[in-house]
Amino acid sequence: MMSSCVLIAFDPDAHEVGTDPVNERREVKCQEMGLTQAEKTQAEGTGLDPRVRLLIPYDRDYHGERELEYNGERWAVENADPYKEWNGVILTIRRKAGNSGSVVNGNA
Repeated sequence: MMSSCVLIAFDPDAHEVGTDPVNERREVKCQEMGLTQAEKTQAEGTGLDPRVRLLIPYDRDYHGERELEYNGERWAVENADPYKEWNGVILTIRRKAGNSGSVVNGNA
């Protein structure tokens, strides 16, 4: 079942204090996919939060963003792999510590 996530692009020139580094936020369709056994084993061995894989069904929707919001939480993109069956992209993401979707809106 398709849901949605918000891809977050940052402005590389936003270095001044008080400048919002978020350049663009785009909502796109996505679908959660299961982790491979190797990914589960790697996550358990490092003690990190389990990772999630998201399918972005159209590769034209993904422009190399390194963060996103999914299910109200902020996630870091660890890896992006092509998904040829749908001409899409599979993102392996990891929950960002101490960060949620509400922080993005400047409510922190």
